[in-house]
Amino acid sequence: MTEFICDTINTTIARDSATNPKLQLPYEDIKFFQGGPLHPEVKVGQTGFSGIPRAYQLWRDEWVVLFVLLCFLLLALIQKRIRKQLSSEGKEFFFSSKNITRKEKHNKSFEQLIPLLLAFILSIMAGLGVFMYTQKQLHLFLGQVSPYVLIGIYIGIWMLYFVFKNLLAAFVNWIFFDKSKRELWRKSYFFLFAAESILFFFVIISTIFLNLPPDIPLWIILAIGLLIKILHLYKTFLIFFPKFYGTLHLIVYFCTLEILPLVAVFEVLIRVTDELIVKF
Repeated sequence: MTEFICDTINTTIARDSATNPKLQLPYEDIKFFQGGPLHPEVKVGQTGFSGIPRAYQLWRDEWVVLFVLLCFLLLALIQKRIRKQLSSEGKEFFFSSKNITRKEKHNKSFEQLIPLLLAFILSIMAGLGVFMYTQKQLHLFLGQVSPYVLIGIYIGIWMLYFVFKNLLAAFVNWIFFDKSKRELWRKSYFFLFAAESILFFFVIISTIFLNLPPDIPLWIILAIGLLIKILHLYKTFLIFFPKFYGTLHLIVYFCTLEILPLVAVFEVLIRVTDELIVKF
């Protein structure tokens, strides 16, 4: 069905001329309006050309910048509170001694909250890092999938990874090892985890605000992660499996608690990215 739109200019002129023939209307010459964009009956098409979509960048997002700033302030507060503790545990990590348990009792309550805060900060940094690498590899633009949805999902996956890995390690250590060894392992692990969180934080914020290509930070993160894993493997060997015949148990222990969860989280990230972006 075709709809005909009434010509309002001609209708108005004809009506006014019929009621008052002597009326001289200023619109007698309507050729100026006909066929032009000022004529209301003419449907004007879109002019110009479509712009080139601009890639979404984290450093332009004020919410991301605010969140990173809050993480920086929180990390600075944590570092100030546990600076002496990290120094003593660092010395104990590389130069073992037996008189290190006296200084830490007054920080016991706050110490239980710090690993959760560090895991939260590290999950945010890991989520932002995965988003930047995915954006670079798949050439994502704002509008395909909401960046907040992707970043939130990535951060949630990393949070679940850290919670699951720590609970699994605590459960396995509680079954197979005594309290003194578990305490030594917990201190060494906390030192490595705090160092890893601080290093990863500065690598990610440098990538965001310096607009670095993600390949360079990726190799830096891989080098830091590999170094942390080697130190963790070395300390686990000294604490839990100091004998040569414990090497096989060490390999099984380390693969179960460190390698397999990391492989699983990368597989989940790939599947989620494939479902939300590639098949979207």
